[in-house]
Amino acid sequence: MPRGHKKAATREETEQTRITILRTAEQLFMEYGYRAVSTRQIADACGLTQPALYHHFADKQDLYVEVLKENIAQTQAALERIVRRNETLQERLQIVVRYLFKSTQYDHALMMHDIQHELEPQTRLMLHELFHRGLISPIASVFEQGLHDGQLKAPQQGGMDAISASYLLMSMLSRFLVQSPPVYGAQVSANGQEAAAALTGNAFFTDVGRAEAIVQILLHGLAVK
Repeated sequence: MPRGHKKAATREETEQTRITILRTAEQLFMEYGYRAVSTRQIADACGLTQPALYHHFADKQDLYVEVLKENIAQTQAALERIVRRNETLQERLQIVVRYLFKSTQYDHALMMHDIQHELEPQTRLMLHELFHRGLISPIASVFEQGLHDGQLKAPQQGGMDAISASYLLMSMLSRFLVQSPPVYGAQVSANGQEAAAALTGNAFFTDVGRAEAIVQILLHGLAVK
């Protein structure tokens, strides 16, 4: 076997190991939280020793940060594609919310708690900047266009600037980035959403129904005009 081919295979194996560590760490961190997961658990789940894991990542915080950076980068790419679409303001916001419901596989509140309380200040600042650039800025561009086109009230008219509106939207949907709402005391799985909607007669139990309701309330409120 040519020596150059052997080196390429080794690099490929190294990268595959790194990907395996990231995927495994993501599942454990997002299910149990930063503090409850150790690098030994992650290494064991990957079939590696701790020294082998540390060959790829300096420590647990370094690994956690890489997991979040990859997650945010994927979300940013998807949101930027959505906001370039030709649908109306309301339709694009609904697509954004539906995407976040479907793509988010972790407890959003737990993740934000971990960032705020478990990580070093410099790391927190870096992740908040990534969150702003990867999630808030793409969503804000939709609101900015709505303000520019006169579809939304400007702050001086009693409305809200694009960044604040984006954070408000994320705050409204963050409760539902954890789990589906309960039906008769039980939790509804993603596969059972349509059945729950049919059972209760309430479309809010589906991702589509929740997305439409959240955007409707954000843009138009609940009060009679």
